[in-house]
Amino acid sequence: MLTVSRFVFMLPLLLAASCNKDAPLTEEPDPVFGEPVVKPKGQPVGDAVSAAIGPNGGVLLYGDMVRMEVPPGAVDELTTFGIQPISNTLDEASSNPAFRLTPEGIHFDKPVQISFLYDPDAEGNPATRMVAFQRNDGVWCGNSTELNASQRRLTVETTHFSDWVWFDLLSLRKDKESVGAGETVNLKLLEQILGELIPANHIDSVPLAAMDDIGFSKDVTVSGWKIISGPGSLSPKINTKMVLGDAVYTAPTTIERATNVEIQVEVESKNGYISDRSAPGGRRKFGKLILLTTIRLVPENFVQLIVNGVEQDLSKTGNDAKIVNGSAYIRLGGDESPINLTLQCFGTGPGTYPGGIDGGEAALYYTTYHGGERRSSISYYRTCENEEIFNGTATLTDVGLYMEGSFSGLIYPIEVQGCEVPPSTTVVFNFKINKG
Repeated sequence: MLTVSRFVFMLPLLLAASCNKDAPLTEEPDPVFGEPVVKPKGQPVGDAVSAAIGPNGGVLLYGDMVRMEVPPGAVDELTTFGIQPISNTLDEASSNPAFRLTPEGIHFDKPVQISFLYDPDAEGNPATRMVAFQRNDGVWCGNSTELNASQRRLTVETTHFSDWVWFDLLSLRKDKESVGAGETVNLKLLEQILGELIPANHIDSVPLAAMDDIGFSKDVTVSGWKIISGPGSLSPKINTKMVLGDAVYTAPTTIERATNVEIQVEVESKNGYISDRSAPGGRRKFGKLILLTTIRLVPENFVQLIVNGVEQDLSKTGNDAKIVNGSAYIRLGGDESPINLTLQCFGTGPGTYPGGIDGGEAALYYTTYHGGERRSSISYYRTCENEEIFNGTATLTDVGLYMEGSFSGLIYPIEVQGCEVPPSTTVVFNFKINKG
């Protein structure tokens, strides 16, 4: 595949050129394009929200993640607008969901404003963030994006709906989230490669190709690979583009307790920018970027439970991990424990298990005891039509001597099941347990 070493720093220039055939020529070198990548449509990973909005306009929110603002005059009759989280096919390795915006297939008379809110603690650097939408042919297209870092908000305007997601033009990736004593993590700087330029109606767009190793131009430097907190060692490496875009982290030979290690790398561009009409001169300049990532060091046996943001280290609580009748079971607690938890993955190998009770899926069962009262929750609920709505995703990264992985999602009380969506609890479950 052909790649473009200057893509990250030329994108806004190219976006403008794609929409304006009379744009003046620049002194930038001609870019080298990759092939636009056709991706499948994402699958729903959560319930949709909707609202009927008419000619006077209105606002629709998906929690604190997406805001849709329909201005007066965008539609001439009462119209149902919707937002649904779906799997991110632009970047399967990303934890950010994409969103399906509806109605599709119509043109709005005035641009609708879409804002994506990101976690302030998300890895990467906000200065490199943009928004993309997926065309009918499956190609994702980057879109000029306004950044409000103080409100952690990315905003675009559009006169059409499809599937949308925010992404980083420049990413620092790792091949493992957590490691044990003496183990290594491979770190890699990646850039989103540009596909061919084409004009588009009503919206700036440029097709995207695959992500690839970063290859810097002469006015861009990478430096400052270092551990800023935590133990271990870090060794920068030359990548496939012959720049120091890779590194290898090595954990210490002894880990007494679970610890976070934070790593950073510096990227500097004197001339790079992204088109952003809210920035001075309409350009969001890069300058010096600091990208951060966190690696979790875990002892030989490690169990971490985070319930509604409250973290507990339950490594010394009774736990076990087994494979029985084609399913992997990870259990926490016992008859005398205040917490009982079972994660069942309907499979036996490493991989990602979306919520469900069929092959290749996973379900979480959670019980607590308060003053003799038992409260049980599960990672799905039933609708009035007796349809089971599943939530959460489990990942098994190792099923050898140890069973290692995680679960992240929502659980619902069994006692409160009815026609309304029951109240939910956010659960994150990380584990590394010696198999029994």
